[in-house]
Amino acid sequence: MIIKRQEIRVDGMINRNNFVVIIVLLLITAFIGGCASQSGSSNPQTAVPATIQTAVPTTATTLQTTAEPVDTTRAAPKPTETPADKELLHDKDMLTVTTYKTYNFRDMGYKFVNPGDRFRITIKSDYPVIGYAMNTEQASGLAGSQLIPHYESHSAKVQWGLITPYMVLEKATDSSKEFTFENVEPLTYVVDARWMNDDNIYHSTPPFRYEITITNVYNPNQTIKTVY
Repeated sequence: MIIKRQEIRVDGMINRNNFVVIIVLLLITAFIGGCASQSGSSNPQTAVPATIQTAVPTTATTLQTTAEPVDTTRAAPKPTETPADKELLHDKDMLTVTTYKTYNFRDMGYKFVNPGDRFRITIKSDYPVIGYAMNTEQASGLAGSQLIPHYESHSAKVQWGLITPYMVLEKATDSSKEFTFENVEPLTYVVDARWMNDDNIYHSTPPFRYEITITNVYNPNQTIKTVY
């Protein structure tokens, strides 16, 4: 009987010791787990914040630029610059029904008029006169009776007899006309009132005033500038 009690005590001690060991192991396990948990939480992974782009409002101030506006319209080419009209003569004088007056272009700087030369003749007169351009050599014969211009009853045009003028202003009181010369020769312009001497209406016309202007409209020998 004594032997059994010791065995029971021994068994009870063994069981008690095992229980203590188990408790210690559980505590160690719990302690290790807690350390591991703290170790993991001490170095948390830092999250990278996402970049947020904020839209900038498009206001008139932000869009304004200092660049000058570009003119895309194509500039029209400038027209060719032609020589300006050049007044060669301006004269005022008196005439009668038996007189005429000549104007030699040589005295205006044209010893010879060339093809392409263009002139404007303007005549103002108190009574109708005839103005005409002719060869200077023929003009020397105007003093004779054969070169007196006149009107005939069957025609309203002036009759010239032996000459054919290059340009005519008939019965001019306030007339202007341009003509282009086609030959190379000396030129004279004539203002003639003698036709009235054969007309009953104007036969007794007193001396009267007239005015003439001769202008060079175009000279082919003058350089024409082109403006770009």
